[in-house]
Amino acid sequence: MTTNSTIVRTLNRTYPIPIEEKWAFARRKPMFLGYVAAQYFLSTQKQKPSRKEMDVLALAEQKEFQEKEHRIQYFHWKGKGKTVLLIHGWNGNTGNFSRIIPGLVEEGYNVFGIDLPGHGFSSGRYSNIVLSAKMVRKLVADIGNPNFIITHSFGGAVATVAQELGVSASKLVYIAPPLRLEILRKNFSEYYQLTEEEQESMRSVLERKVKQPLSSLDLEAAGPKFNNSLLVIHDEDDVEIPFSMGLAVSKAWKNSKLVPTKGLGHKMILRTESVKEEILSFLKED
Repeated sequence: MTTNSTIVRTLNRTYPIPIEEKWAFARRKPMFLGYVAAQYFLSTQKQKPSRKEMDVLALAEQKEFQEKEHRIQYFHWKGKGKTVLLIHGWNGNTGNFSRIIPGLVEEGYNVFGIDLPGHGFSSGRYSNIVLSAKMVRKLVADIGNPNFIITHSFGGAVATVAQELGVSASKLVYIAPPLRLEILRKNFSEYYQLTEEEQESMRSVLERKVKQPLSSLDLEAAGPKFNNSLLVIHDEDDVEIPFSMGLAVSKAWKNSKLVPTKGLGHKMILRTESVKEEILSFLKED
């Protein structure tokens, strides 16, 4: 007789099963769909850095640390100035900041970038906000708190949770930040037409994985806790993370500035000279 635990062990067997196969299986066995939906939601697709990104990464000292089963890659462009920590977005990597890093280095900043679990050159096929924030905290325990944190997309949520875990920085730059995980989960559920029961099952699995309620992963609620300065840069035409989310995040911080852009979308915003100049100017401000 096939039991629930047998099915779960089968889905997690040592040789990898394509997520599409798991999804098809769960559609035939609806009682397991929440479990597979959570896996699908947390699964990452590693994007190989471009040649130009690799050129910038090659200029850094490349290091790694081990935390339990996670092997985490990070990069260090040494400088004598204040320390900057870069945190990339979902399915991204440190190389995504390749248009911004040279400017930081030229200004003398001491720059670190971390590839989050399941991303870039770090190990794993899955990730989540809390796990990623814990890896940021682990890195910061070794290098010291940064003066500034620059993030893209999902990285803004990671930086926020990392601060709740004790990481501190005097200035933050959130490029296209999400507002709360629950919105992303609902959008996922609607896209895949999950029933209410399946959605609740997915929520339950996700909360067990992150070890806290999804409702607690909320940048709007977290913002008032912090006294640091925040610069939000968000494109009005962003279809992945709507501009309204960046606006809400900006309003949540006591000391914040919102810089809207137009026509750059979610990714081109990282490759635009005016965005780089906004960031450098903000970091220099007293």
